[in-house]
Amino acid sequence: MHKRIVDIKYLPSLLQVVVIGTVIVLSGCLGVKNSTRSSGKNLFETFFVGNDGTQYFIKPLTFNDDTNNQLKLDITFRYKDAIKDSALVNISFINTNIYRTIDSLKISNDSATVVFKDFKYLFAERIQKKMNSRFSTKGTLADIYKLFKINNWSMTVYQQKSSDIYYSPNETSKKIDKLKYGIFMLF
Repeated sequence: MHKRIVDIKYLPSLLQVVVIGTVIVLSGCLGVKNSTRSSGKNLFETFFVGNDGTQYFIKPLTFNDDTNNQLKLDITFRYKDAIKDSALVNISFINTNIYRTIDSLKISNDSATVVFKDFKYLFAERIQKKMNSRFSTKGTLADIYKLFKINNWSMTVYQQKSSDIYYSPNETSKKIDKLKYGIFMLF
């Protein structure tokens, strides 16, 4: 029985081949882009959902009122060949008070006004010195599409006999424009 002995003079080159091969394999794996993420400064994510087309998740957009409270809006919807599906609309109030109910949310800009009703209260949690009150409802994708034509959104929240108005800061207006060109111009 013969034992094969590796000649020592070949050992460094064998080690180099193994190291270089490992680096190539790892860099190839790390360079693969995840297909569920989209560009646009990470403002949205996309997921292929087979026969239903593509599911879009628009990450939270922040709106402010006059007293530095915030409303965060995120939207999830599916699109394939036509604008016909509904959209899930979620809002969070980052406020000193807890919101337990809201009657409606009106989103307006220079070209459209959309009113969302039938909000479901999801939860409330403390975030440092403020509270996060989270709600969800459905709306039509056609209405959402109309809103993204113009970026100067104002949001009016109706709660019992009062209302609060939130405005889109410049940063949010720029995000709305990027979403318009990144998603809604494809429809």
